[in-house]
Amino acid sequence: MHAPSTWHHGLVADYWALVNLDAPELVLYRRYLRSPILDAGCGAGRLLGPLRRQGFDIDGCDSSADMIERCRRRVPDASLWVSPLHELDPPRRYATIVCCGVLGLGSAREQDVQAIERLYDALLPGGTLLLDNEERPFRWRVRGWNEPTKGEISLCSRVDAVDADDRCVHMTIRAETPDGRREEHALTMRQWYRDELLPLFRDAGFATVEVHAGIDECTQVYVAVRQP
Repeated sequence: MHAPSTWHHGLVADYWALVNLDAPELVLYRRYLRSPILDAGCGAGRLLGPLRRQGFDIDGCDSSADMIERCRRRVPDASLWVSPLHELDPPRRYATIVCCGVLGLGSAREQDVQAIERLYDALLPGGTLLLDNEERPFRWRVRGWNEPTKGEISLCSRVDAVDADDRCVHMTIRAETPDGRREEHALTMRQWYRDELLPLFRDAGFATVEVHAGIDECTQVYVAVRQP
């Protein structure tokens, strides 16, 4: 098996900054949001940008320096830094932390456990963590390259290895441009289920955890509140 890694670099970072613009999660998150906010795994600023424009005091971090650089282009006055979740050590504490589509990406299972603990520590007393998680049957299989996307940057991916016991998939993505630039990056992606996550929240110290429906039938939003 390959070491944990994420593919959000170079041309792939450019691609996500170009096409990943909608923020439907904010409709679900809005009633929980209180400043200051941390967007943990902010990417190119898909959520951070709209929240900043709405007047929220919000910072952002991401494990990819390239994604942080794209976010800084979009929100030049935001406080941004590079950090994986399991090493999170922010300069201040937050009333709300948003962690959208990040848990299990480019990390080992024990690092995900550490991430929940770090997120707890980064909250103010009584603060709220909003963490979404996709839960579906694990049906990944090794396969070759799929059909590339069309556009200014085309992407295609393959599945290199599958660890069914750990519910982890190891993939490679290829990004290409019409002028001949080509890059390949690796990604590890792990699935977590509700009966595994709820004990992690309790062990980290959260006082309450609610689970709500997310933006689609496979996504759930965990609303975890730190002890007052």
